[in-house]
Amino acid sequence: MMDTGLLHRHLQESSTLEEMNLSVVPYWLVATSARTALIATDMVAEGATVATTAALFGVMAGMGGRRGGFGGPLLTGAVLGSMMGGGMGGGGQRRAIQMDNNYNFPIVALKALTMYQPHDYQFALQERTLFDISQYPKGIKVLNGDISEDSARYQAKTLVDELQSQKAHAKYHMIQQIQSQVDVSDTELLHVPIWFVRYDHKGNKIVLVVDGNSGNTINSIGL
Repeated sequence: MMDTGLLHRHLQESSTLEEMNLSVVPYWLVATSARTALIATDMVAEGATVATTAALFGVMAGMGGRRGGFGGPLLTGAVLGSMMGGGMGGGGQRRAIQMDNNYNFPIVALKALTMYQPHDYQFALQERTLFDISQYPKGIKVLNGDISEDSARYQAKTLVDELQSQKAHAKYHMIQQIQSQVDVSDTELLHVPIWFVRYDHKGNKIVLVVDGNSGNTINSIGL
């Protein structure tokens, strides 16, 4: 499990596997569409403006030392002052940006496991089948949900709004305005085999939550 890239090898070698359990966990899948409108400063344009200003300053400084030059230090200062004051985009260009995303957002359907709520994870749904408890070997816990469909829809709407904001701030800098509209539609109850892998690292407890179908890590606690 540690070779998935979540932990450095030295951390893997100094950790002790304490427990590894497989359970079938219920999740509500909430079909969610999110439209986020934001206004952000274009940092690329701002960098280009600074570079252009510096180059032009060098040209004008060189010409100012010649007879009949560009106008000397006084005019140079006036032109630069205009640029830095916003005459050529100083402070970056403001851009209106639209971010649209659709999710089958998973909400863990068991109150006792809400600490393991996925943040930004999508289950592979192409090969899902009708739930049949008899397909699982005896000894594997099949857990029953106790979170209602309405609660899951409300929670999905809140979490997707937060996720859209986080994605926007990770992609764009200097966001000045941001607003999301999140709509939820269909819901589906999905039962997924989940590995709970617990390690001890020098007294610190680490839990990995692993999708038993794909082998991908859903989230982690203690890292």
